Amino acid sequence: ATGNPNQFWGEYNFNNQFIDSYIGGWFLGHTVPYIVNLILELQDTFPEEIPLLSYNPDVAEQSLSLSKKQAASLLACSFFCSFASQCAFKLGLNFDGIYFSLNKSIKNNQNTAKLCMIMNYFERCRTGQCHQDEPIIIKRLYGMKYLNKNNWCFSEAKLSNFTVNETGSINDAGAEALHVDFANKWIGGGVLRRGAVQEEIMFSIAPELLTTIIVCDVMGDREAIVISGAECFNLHTGYSRSFQFMGNCVGSPECRVAIDATRFTGIQRKQYTDDYILRELNKAYVGFNHGYPTAGAAVATGNWGCGAFGGHIQLKSMLQWMSASECGRPVIYYTFGDENCQGMADVTKLLLEKEVTVYQLANAIFDFCNQIEPRDKPEKDLYIHLKDSFYD
Repeated sequence: ATGNPNQFWGEYNFNNQFIDSYIGGWFLGHTVPYIVNLILELQDTFPEEIPLLSYNPDVAEQSLSLSKKQAASLLACSFFCSFASQCAFKLGLNFDGIYFSLNKSIKNNQNTAKLCMIMNYFERCRTGQCHQDEPIIIKRLYGMKYLNKNNWCFSEAKLSNFTVNETGSINDAGAEALHVDFANKWIGGGVLRRGAVQEEIMFSIAPELLTTIIVCDVMGDREAIVISGAECFNLHTGYSRSFQFMGNCVGSPECRVAIDATRFTGIQRKQYTDDYILRELNKAYVGFNHGYPTAGAAVATGNWGCGAFGGHIQLKSMLQWMSASECGRPVIYYTFGDENCQGMADVTKLLLEKEVTVYQLANAIFDFCNQIEPRDKPEKDLYIHLKDSFYD
């Protein structure tokens, strides 16, 4: 595998995301036997039953460690559609959703790209082009401590540093940061179907993340899933239907946290009510309140729960900042070029200059929410309110 987007293995073209006859022959002759052997060796690879990380409010942290071979073996089962629905938490553990969408009558570039990435992943594993000694560690966290409105409105924690990046993506933050997965409550979302937005792209370029779909069931409101050790195997470009495989990626294993936001589609005003604000604050708090990848590591995030979920960027950015600050973590925020992020750099700079605390920001946000009138446009006015509240 090479980094050239026009090459897959060797010097053979991978034009327009279609697999030419040489690549198909190579894959069938070399890579597929490797995948088959992974399944044939399952009993030796897994001498004990794989523990499933299911919802358990009595346990603060559940953990599972997988070797590179164990992760590849689980994905080999998905590749050959070997999981039976009655043996799993849910339907959708197999790659058949990707295969079905490749029908010639359907233009589905994103799933062609996913298949390319899966092929590249297995070939990289076969040839040892990965961090073979780095385990994939999956931790399911439950927030035993729920922070209510008074906890936030009386917190003395100072707001942490907040960096706004108008270009790049969360993947650019490096292995030192905690990368936020804008997750579906069923982790992985539509990655094994036609989905190709933030979470699905993250799981496609780093296929070892797909193991979480196999071992984790639906997340509750006070849960987060942390995955460390999964590395990025694939370069990409585009988003949704423009998503494409762009060649081989060689990087270090990274740490990611999956937190699912509330879906506000059609009920967008509800996100300004106390119950929903506290839900999002506590969800992010659970996702950030741990020592992975290291204590105090920056949170690399962006427009969590916005877009299709209907969240408003101005509110969601401040809530994430409050939760990260409460956990002593700085924030690296990627705007993805969204025009709704306009003013973010100015307001965060002002709040840092004024040495605003979490409780001051919390009170300002709750005060703003209590003043919203039916004809107001809160999605555009929160930053203005914050500037008015803290500007001398």
